[in-house]
Amino acid sequence: MRRYLSPATRIPAILTLAGLLGTFSAHSAAQSTPPKASTAMTAVPAAEVLEEVVITATPLRRDAFSTAQPASVISGDDLVAALKNSLGETLAEQPGVSASSFGPIASRPIIRGQGGLRVQTFADGADTFDAAALSDDHAVTLEPMLAERIEIVRGPAALLFGSAAAAGAVNAITPRLSLSRPAAALMGAVQARADTASNERGVAARVSGQGGEHLQFNGDLHHFRADDLNTPEGKLENSSGGARGASAGLGWTGDRLALALSVSELRSDYGLPGDSHGGHDDDEHHDGEHGDAHEDIRLALEQRRLDIAGEWRLDSLVDLIRLRAAHNDYGHTELEGDEVGTRYAQTGSELRLSAEREGRWIIGMQWREIDFDAAGDEAFLPKSITQNLGAFLFGEFSLMDSAQGSLALEAGLRMERQTIEVARLDPLSSGVLPKDYTDDSRSGSVGLVWDFADRWGTSLQLTSSERHPTATELYAFGPHLALQRFEIGNTTLDIERGLTADLALRRRDSSGWHGSVGVFIADYDQFIAALPKGEIEDDLPVVEFAGIGAQFRGAEFDWSHDRLVSLAAGDLGIGIFGDYVRARDDAGKPLPQIPPRRMGAKTALTRGPLRVGLEAIWHDSQSDVAAGETSTAGFTAVNAEVAYRLPTAGTDILWVLRGVNLLDEEMRRHASPLKDVAPLATRHVSLSLQLKF
Repeated sequence: MRRYLSPATRIPAILTLAGLLGTFSAHSAAQSTPPKASTAMTAVPAAEVLEEVVITATPLRRDAFSTAQPASVISGDDLVAALKNSLGETLAEQPGVSASSFGPIASRPIIRGQGGLRVQTFADGADTFDAAALSDDHAVTLEPMLAERIEIVRGPAALLFGSAAAAGAVNAITPRLSLSRPAAALMGAVQARADTASNERGVAARVSGQGGEHLQFNGDLHHFRADDLNTPEGKLENSSGGARGASAGLGWTGDRLALALSVSELRSDYGLPGDSHGGHDDDEHHDGEHGDAHEDIRLALEQRRLDIAGEWRLDSLVDLIRLRAAHNDYGHTELEGDEVGTRYAQTGSELRLSAEREGRWIIGMQWREIDFDAAGDEAFLPKSITQNLGAFLFGEFSLMDSAQGSLALEAGLRMERQTIEVARLDPLSSGVLPKDYTDDSRSGSVGLVWDFADRWGTSLQLTSSERHPTATELYAFGPHLALQRFEIGNTTLDIERGLTADLALRRRDSSGWHGSVGVFIADYDQFIAALPKGEIEDDLPVVEFAGIGAQFRGAEFDWSHDRLVSLAAGDLGIGIFGDYVRARDDAGKPLPQIPPRRMGAKTALTRGPLRVGLEAIWHDSQSDVAAGETSTAGFTAVNAEVAYRLPTAGTDILWVLRGVNLLDEEMRRHASPLKDVAPLATRHVSLSLQLKF
């Protein structure tokens, strides 16, 4: 077994090569940084500028209006107001997104009803390499307070990121790997947040600057603590936690070449609320094999990471060569009282190298390796090494460009080979030793983007994606207490194949209505699901992974007007938004943990640096449930906000005061495994401060 969180002394040779190649990569400062989103309380409406932000998680780095891939960005004042102490809770109110809500700290994004192994999280375009996709009780190792913006790709993102991003991707952009010269010799920001729901107090600070004509430096640190969460039912026991971390980086930028390197460390500890690790409430099971039903389980997490980015700008058929490499050493220990329960150790490495003709085509390759090991009571997976090698090609072709409008065709293809080498220590349920996995997958997409009138556009994207089964789905055997089930893998699993269609209508108007309305359908063959076997093992229901037919369909919309009415008191804006997803297996039965319908309305009055807003978000009840799954009552979340921007000489200060759940409703997310024992926060107030200099 690899020593828990051993120093990164075994960085693969290919990553070392990446560092050498990076010294020959870069681009000019004038074209390296995408347009930044202005904040919601400046003279320019936020929604207008958000449409112009380049989304780096799309192959050709388009803005949301110009790509067939359904994607969105949250940044600026909107991100400051939405910040929570986990990535999932920060994004949970975005159209098409929910959250696993395994307590306030371990909460992961769910996109269009799918999460876990099918939705991948990235930091500056590279895998986070944490264990969050393995189980909902594992936290994502991204600190939202450090992000400048967060990109959300709804639907398959496999072409650029690999087959694991079969249902969506979330990419947090930070200043750690900037490839352009800073706008000033020294600049930075401080972000602070507090709330009354969990007595949270958090702060993050970052600084960057120039060390000469070509050299740049940057660094950041963050720290937060939170007590047990207050809910309408009282304290959510063992939901407290905290995190601290820091990074330091250097960059070199020339006229054509640039390289950035960052090293970072993260430490976190948090509790797992409710009785998810404890078995049953009846007395005969209180002292079972897996511990007392109300024994506090806490996770102690550590991560060390190296990131490299580079670009090389050319004057030839290829405009730009990009390099992205990362090495991550992750581990966490699950503590049952004073006893060590389970230890997880995972090292991950990634290298992506691409060449592109800007705005026209991109071709590249990606290599990825995950070395996983676990030991202890919940070590239901054998030691394994997963490797992926993929090649991708994506291009855009103009079919029409005239005064009457424009029509563009997008097309892409990815081929990928995955191998999993597994330790043959213990037999599976069948009594045979686990066997290695090797297979090839192919994913492709074709899309149309039609700007048919001034400010109006529509898009259609068809995607065929293939996802390899994971080590969990192939080799799991044992109690998975976080999900309260005994899991059995299936080494005969085939590749999961999906066909997805997205159709959207969009409008971009700086002085009128703007937004998008979209519908989607995703049809899967060999959709890998955990199916109940009707048996009990170790006091837990037994599930076995198998391939089934499944279909997801739904809709998303976000439509607003920033200055609908101009009053003496200021400009009044309104917006409406919502989403819906319906999921069935091939027998017509509902799939589990699918979020219910949701609709929201918001209004805001803006006058100069002051904005006052009110929103209401209605969540329908969810009674369309899978066998053995409990229904969830509906609720309406009413929130209010006051934001004030205080510009002073050389600094910009933004205050955001929010009142959350003003009706003090009992709110439970149906997508959460803890929905029956862990409601969301009670009525509370949060305060966020952002200072830039």
